[in-house]
Amino acid sequence: MSAPATTGAYLLDLPGLTPYSEALSLMANMAGARSQQAIPDTLILLEHDPVVTLGTRTDVAQELPHPALLEQRGIPVVEVARGGRATYHGPGQLVGYPILDLAPLGRDLRRYVELLEAALIGALAELGVAAEARAGEEHTGVWVEDRKIASIGVHVASWISTHGFALNVDCDLEPFDLFVGCGLQDSRYTTAASEAGRPIGRAEATAAVLTHLGQQLGHTWEALPA
Repeated sequence: MSAPATTGAYLLDLPGLTPYSEALSLMANMAGARSQQAIPDTLILLEHDPVVTLGTRTDVAQELPHPALLEQRGIPVVEVARGGRATYHGPGQLVGYPILDLAPLGRDLRRYVELLEAALIGALAELGVAAEARAGEEHTGVWVEDRKIASIGVHVASWISTHGFALNVDCDLEPFDLFVGCGLQDSRYTTAASEAGRPIGRAEATAAVLTHLGQQLGHTWEALPA
């Protein structure tokens, strides 16, 4: 298929840390507006307070064998409607929630996931990190050799997407040791800053992600009107 024509899209870049419950409500509102054609495609970017989310394919007994460890750290566990399995969100991780009409992508969910992977791989290359996608549904996301650097989990209703991706920019990786991330027993995690061997802030990571996601989607970004 040919690349989509360039079109305008909204960007909502939330400062500070956003509680997960607030993000869920915001996504639902935006998805409703998008389905009614009240807004164009919209990307929400944010960082979350620490939280572990469980996708629809999560095996709780396998992936959260010791939930008390998360409770001791004050990290809540939330079940959500996105695909995928258990993952962690927290400060220093850039989370993106694209609210998109997937009709221009042929209503092809696999193509959409591959597009997100390609955008993140391009963004990481710009940051000085050589990353790749790996074969197999269990390896959805972006990897640096055997280390996972970005997770992807999406939900689609009436071909409007919610949820999205989480890129480890410069976050604390210790919480990933408290559960079985993505259902992979031997999974290891890394950050862009660690792989690049230099500090990488949210602003630099955001700029790279916007460039490459915009290219993949054929979008130019403008601030969501107040």
